[in-house]
Amino acid sequence: MRIKPRTVAAITVIGVLATAVLAGTAFAQDASDGADEPTTLIVGYTQPPNTMNPLKGILTQEYEAFSMMYPLLFNFDKDSLVATADEQSLAAELPTTDNGGISDDGLTYTIKIRDGYTWTDGEPITAADIAFTYNLILDEHFSNFTNYLPYVDSITAPDDTTLVWKTTRPSVAPFVPPWISILPEHIWGELGDKTAIKAFDNYPNPVVAGPFTLTDWRKGESMTLEKVPNSYAGEPTVDRVIFQFFQNTETMVQALKQGTIDFAEQIPADLFDSLAGDPNITRNVGAGLAYSHFSFNQCFVQKYCHQPNSLADPQPAVKDLTVRTAVAMAINKDQLVDRVLKGYGNPGDTMISPTQAFWRWDPGADEITWDIDGANRLLDDAGYADSDGDGVRNMPGGGENLEWKFVLPNDNQDRVKAAELISGWLGQIGISADPQVLTTAKMTDVWYANDYDVQMWGWGPDPDPDFILSTFTTNQCGVWSDTCWSNPEYDKLYKQQQSARSPEDRQRIIQQMQQVWYDDVFQIVLWNDSDLQAYRSDRWEGFVPQPAPDAEGNGGSILYQYGLHSYLNIRPIAGGGSSTTSGGGISAGVWLGILAAVAVVILAVVLMRRRRSDEDLA
Repeated sequence: MRIKPRTVAAITVIGVLATAVLAGTAFAQDASDGADEPTTLIVGYTQPPNTMNPLKGILTQEYEAFSMMYPLLFNFDKDSLVATADEQSLAAELPTTDNGGISDDGLTYTIKIRDGYTWTDGEPITAADIAFTYNLILDEHFSNFTNYLPYVDSITAPDDTTLVWKTTRPSVAPFVPPWISILPEHIWGELGDKTAIKAFDNYPNPVVAGPFTLTDWRKGESMTLEKVPNSYAGEPTVDRVIFQFFQNTETMVQALKQGTIDFAEQIPADLFDSLAGDPNITRNVGAGLAYSHFSFNQCFVQKYCHQPNSLADPQPAVKDLTVRTAVAMAINKDQLVDRVLKGYGNPGDTMISPTQAFWRWDPGADEITWDIDGANRLLDDAGYADSDGDGVRNMPGGGENLEWKFVLPNDNQDRVKAAELISGWLGQIGISADPQVLTTAKMTDVWYANDYDVQMWGWGPDPDPDFILSTFTTNQCGVWSDTCWSNPEYDKLYKQQQSARSPEDRQRIIQQMQQVWYDDVFQIVLWNDSDLQAYRSDRWEGFVPQPAPDAEGNGGSILYQYGLHSYLNIRPIAGGGSSTTSGGGISAGVWLGILAAVAVVILAVVLMRRRRSDEDLA
């Protein structure tokens, strides 16, 4: 039975208030336990994780937790984001021809592994764990990671501190840090086949390497990670990190202002501006690699849509390049940046960010620009007329209406606002597409089932372009692919860039790939996101931006990074208080009174309404 929108809103108000009260009360109780209470950073976000299994994760929050609990072979340099072997990686050094790490034929990479560290159950971390993890992915074909490991002949561990990676052709892969969490073989090797591994919750009591471990996970509400002693990555300066998940960004920002959280992530532009001038809060505009997109379902050949529950049956017009081009012409990206982002971002074009200038291709004179009249002419000439006079174009020859199922998740309010504008522009060219805003979990289900015509979402790519390029290859349909787009020329170029012998050769191939991708107009990059963050600077200091600020002072993100730079350096300001205190806000008792009053009023309204049948509510 569906619930009326007003009832949903009422329940949401109660739930949000209850979460805030209970969380604030619990934190206040923690603070009253004594002076030795662990140092706690409370981070607000609107995207709760669905899994703690690193072989299943797809969401930003999941990867944030994985990076705090599991090591990578190589890390990303704090300033440049290129591959590095530092205290946050298991590799002791990058392999080179000079140190004997790369063979003369370029087919064998010998990587020295750091020694003397253990998993949280006391077992040593060795090169065998790395070899096991990579071979597990290849042997069981975990497609969301296999593109990190191309041309593998073998990956072995001849001893505890040596990893030998052999390839069938020279490959850039060892120098593109595989974002693959290294797993303890003695735990994961006992689980069985791929089906059993994917069914593994990895909670409670995950065996990790630190510097944090997950100690409490209240799904949809919060997760707590505690510091691990003697971690391979060093000792964090904060004892505990609590991620508090909010149903909307307004409540999250209010919690930051009131002091019940210390940090807020992915703040919408208008709320970000509302924090300006607060003496206790510092804002950060991160120059990230992320982008937001509008995409067309391209799942027309069932053999590519191999998910068992696939519902791939998009409205036929979305497979027409002419229609997709007209839609691209109807979307005013400049207005989206100005009206929705308030200037925090820039209009996009390809999947590679302007911050990755070396790899980026510029469409130049071939750029598709905003032109509503031109879009209408394009559709008129292609035979998409409103043949039944209902205000919506029909397929050529008087076929079905161009009425599209338009979906997006609720985890980014800027995208939700943009979706309304885009829906209006589509209406101006005779296409009906009312946005349906779904929970992240529901959106993931719809995405995997290919049960949509058009969708909006976003990407946070790796620093090296290989990963985001891989998501558009044919074999990623049903895994990472947004749309199940398939282009043999693109697939061929992707393989070529993985074995390029010089950065310049690889640059040329990657730029060709972007042009092929752009010309097919199956995904429209709306804007390149700025990562809008804010924290209580009356309580915390020591955040480390990544990448480093440029000459104009524009810096990177200070949490949700490619690494743990801030978690290893932030520290409370002496006498600055804590989010576990009331912070001068309304007391828990007062909030409980307000909550009770609101609940009584809402319940009275709900009970006065007659219960309706499913048919009435449909």
